[in-house]
Amino acid sequence: MNPLITSTEVAALAFGSSPESNLEYISESAIVTAQEKFIRPVVGAALYEKLEQGDYATLLDEHLKPALAHYVRYLILPSIASQVGSIGVIQGRGPNFSAVSSQTLKALCRRARADATTLMRRAVRHIENSLSEYPEYSPAENVLKRVSIEADIVL
Repeated sequence: MNPLITSTEVAALAFGSSPESNLEYISESAIVTAQEKFIRPVVGAALYEKLEQGDYATLLDEHLKPALAHYVRYLILPSIASQVGSIGVIQGRGPNFSAVSSQTLKALCRRARADATTLMRRAVRHIENSLSEYPEYSPAENVLKRVSIEADIVL
C-alpha cells in the first residue's frame, strides 16, 4: 500500500499557516487509513490501483490530494487535541493555552469532514466530466452515489 500523499503535503494542504507543527501527528498509517476509508470507495478499485501506480498525477495533485489531506486532518484531530501516554489520555494546558472543549473538537471534526467531502465531490465532478480520460472509473462503485452523510447523519 503506497501513500498517495506525503505528511508534508497533508500539513500544507490541510493545516496551512504552521504545517510543520503538525507533522508528528501525520503518520503514514493515518494517510493510508484515510485513503482506504474515503478515497478508494469513491474512485473504485481499478482507478485507485492506477493512482497507486503513479498514473493520473494531475488528477491526484489537483483534485484528490486536497480532499485526502482534509480527510487525514479529520482523522487526526482527536490525536492533536489529546495525548495518549503511559499515564493515560491527557489534554494540554498551560499558562498561555488550554485544551478545547469536547463540543468544540466535535465541531472542528465535523468541519474537517465536510470540507473533505466537498473537495471529494469536486474531484468526482472532474472525473465524471472527463470519463474518457479515466476509463477505470466506475460510477456504480462510487459510495457517494449511494450514501450521504449530513451533520453526522447517514442518509
